[in-house]
Amino acid sequence: VSPDAGGVKRAERLRRQLARLRSEEPSSAFLEKARAKGVMTPGKLVGDVAGRAAIIVDDLISTGGTLAHTAGACHAAGASKVYAAAAHGLFTGDADRTLAEADLEHLVITDTVPPFRLTSEPVRRRLAIVSVVKLFADAIQRIHTSGSLVDLLDMR
Repeated sequence: VSPDAGGVKRAERLRRQLARLRSEEPSSAFLEKARAKGVMTPGKLVGDVAGRAAIIVDDLISTGGTLAHTAGACHAAGASKVYAAAAHGLFTGDADRTLAEADLEHLVITDTVPPFRLTSEPVRRRLAIVSVVKLFADAIQRIHTSGSLVDLLDMR
């Protein structure tokens, strides 16, 4: 599930990887939303998540509002469970409170930004942090030795 139309390609890459690992073809969905004067207004969920575990995929989490709205929309559309994954967890503003109230099974982020702003125990219990240190080290080495970054990131 992409939390907006702009992230559909990112979510599609994960969907294709999951399809390779499973015998059943995963579905996809995205949340329509509009932003005016800095205020996000969630729209409807486009796609089928009924009776399924939904995985929300985003590039970053700032205040957690978009993630919370998307999780709520997934549950309203009949998702059995909702998970979330993002590359960067900034957790600004009221993210601690917003995510504590969000109906998420688990939240996965990378270690690009330490989640020091998250102090809520319910959020910390559901949080998993994946290290990207080796990936970055391999990328730096390949850059300096004329290696292929494409091969490093090839997810076929």
